[in-house]
Amino acid sequence: MRRIILVPVLIVLALFAIAGGVGYLIYNNYMYYSTDDAQVTGNVVSISALANGELTTLNVTLGDSVTAGQTVATITPLTTTSATGVTITPKAINITSPIAGKVIQTSAVTGQTVSPGLPLIQLVDPNALTITAYVSEGSINNIKTGQDVDIKVDAYSDTNFTGKVQQIVQAAASTFSLLPTQDNASGNFTKVGQRIPVIITLDGNGGKALAPNMSATTTIHIH
Repeated sequence: MRRIILVPVLIVLALFAIAGGVGYLIYNNYMYYSTDDAQVTGNVVSISALANGELTTLNVTLGDSVTAGQTVATITPLTTTSATGVTITPKAINITSPIAGKVIQTSAVTGQTVSPGLPLIQLVDPNALTITAYVSEGSINNIKTGQDVDIKVDAYSDTNFTGKVQQIVQAAASTFSLLPTQDNASGNFTKVGQRIPVIITLDGNGGKALAPNMSATTTIHIH
């Protein structure tokens, strides 16, 4: 008798569990859009040599913080000889930082001969980092600027970051790819789902040292 009663009860409980799971998925998909196809992004500024000469000083090293206008290097241009045979020694040229930021790469050493355009230092502003999430084109209609976003950065799994949708890029990610994703001229067309970059501002870095290209997961509150 107990077995006869128990079986229907278990069936009912299983059906309720399945219905609850399906309901949760429907609710979650209605309320949120999540993707782990996201990363920390920032504008990397490259400082280059301005003239031919010798890099006489390099005042920064990897990881240093600099201020806008700070002298980060000095170049002594090559001496020249005038038509009258007089040796001309140009004044040293100070290279200054155009932004306040952190040095993420140095590409030269003191005493090196440099030429115009040669990269010397690369900087990024840690206070201007954003998150770029790639949203499937089928869901982009649900994404609006100003929506709240929950963010997890793989490097700091113990920290919850928050932000807001700042911009929806008006081009698919494939537009910026160096290699074509499909060849319509071949006659063998295969429709490929596109991804739209969405720029998300961070409410703060949570005291963590975020860096460009760190992997992230985003959950956008769409309703």
